[in-house]
Amino acid sequence: MEWLRVSSSSPSPEEFPVVPELITRVVLQREEVMVTNLGNGLAIPHGRLAVITRPLIAFASSSAGIPIKNSIVRADLIFLLLTPTRLGRTKPQLLATIEALFNSDYVSDRLRKALTPEEVIEAIRAGQEVGTD
Repeated sequence: MEWLRVSSSSPSPEEFPVVPELITRVVLQREEVMVTNLGNGLAIPHGRLAVITRPLIAFASSSAGIPIKNSIVRADLIFLLLTPTRLGRTKPQLLATIEALFNSDYVSDRLRKALTPEEVIEAIRAGQEVGTD
């Protein structure tokens, strides 16, 4: 998961107040238990951390795709999800919310075409609206 090491070092400390090495360790430990590939190019690596007080979510896309362990499939849409250890119910709720966005090809198509953070946010908002119809 070299992409995790690269992308977790990019956000500012205000956006992601956790050292990249800790993120990498926690997420890779979770990936050893169960790979978080959901198919259709979507992966949601995640982990729980005692040092954060609120959920942290990052999005990355890759035109080449990221190799998935023990699979020929590659993930091109990746949501990194970190939740506080003390909020045990938060992680499953957020995982379900992210996964539900991909019930429609509309959202994944827009995310694959997004070039700016604003376009990513708009694609997610559109997916939430579609999900409530």
